[in-house]
Amino acid sequence: MVARLGLIAALAATAIAQDCDYYNDEHCINPKATAAHTIPFSPLFSSPAKFVYAVAELDESEKAAIRKRNVYAIPATYQGPVLETAFWLEYDQNSLNDDRSQSRNYYTFALETHTANEVGGEDNGCANLLGAKCVKNLKELIARQTYSTPDGLDGGLGTAIGNLYGNPPQDLGCPPDIFGAIDASLNHDAPLLLNAQEPFATYSGSFVREPLASGNSSYTYGTPQLRFRTLAEQGARAAVGFTVGWPMVNYGEEPSYPLSDVTVETVCVRVGTARAATRGAGRGRNGGAGLRFNRQGL
Repeated sequence: MVARLGLIAALAATAIAQDCDYYNDEHCINPKATAAHTIPFSPLFSSPAKFVYAVAELDESEKAAIRKRNVYAIPATYQGPVLETAFWLEYDQNSLNDDRSQSRNYYTFALETHTANEVGGEDNGCANLLGAKCVKNLKELIARQTYSTPDGLDGGLGTAIGNLYGNPPQDLGCPPDIFGAIDASLNHDAPLLLNAQEPFATYSGSFVREPLASGNSSYTYGTPQLRFRTLAEQGARAAVGFTVGWPMVNYGEEPSYPLSDVTVETVCVRVGTARAATRGAGRGRNGGAGLRFNRQGL
């Protein structure tokens, strides 16, 4: 266990935050604005991790580097603002439960939401944003889907996430248009999903997928997503983060554990303010002007 923790610490040490090289690295970001809040992730961590949501405002050299890496990422004729959004978890290595006998899967992912309600309240800031009923039902939806086909993002959890796009269940009690299927600006089919794209950690007897290292702007969870709007407009959107854990099940077997063993937690943050975003509605492309941003370094 000591050796394994040492390996994780070494991996984390290589992820010290520094300026992002957008041409050579697809898992970093130069944040212009950030927002953070703690989120439980038990029993993997004995104390809550910190969920960090970051937004970068790309300059011309950064746009050029991304176009060089992927010619289709930003249309060559597009001259407007371009952002990137990303998330990660920061945690204390000493809080990590590295016991492989726990036989458990862990995932973390995030969604962007259109709702302009204020962030705050219970469930780590989500009760005010989404409503207590919505949060409760989202957790139950994800838990049920994970339980019914516990194969991670390729199975029940992926189905649950997919249900939040385009054709969300109508009985969740959530604000209208809470999630969208795509980022429709420039007809750019970028989903409003910020996803680690792999398990956060897996413990299954002799097989262990090491937990992702504590993140920062040089080590984002998943590839940052492009957004073709201003920083003020992005401030009108909030990020909803999730941590999910459930017992391992052999492929093809039915779960033998109770549904209560599936743990789902939420966290909600915004880099701007909902009140300013609401005041700016209907004022055109720069309608969100006046938003206040958290520009603190990571």
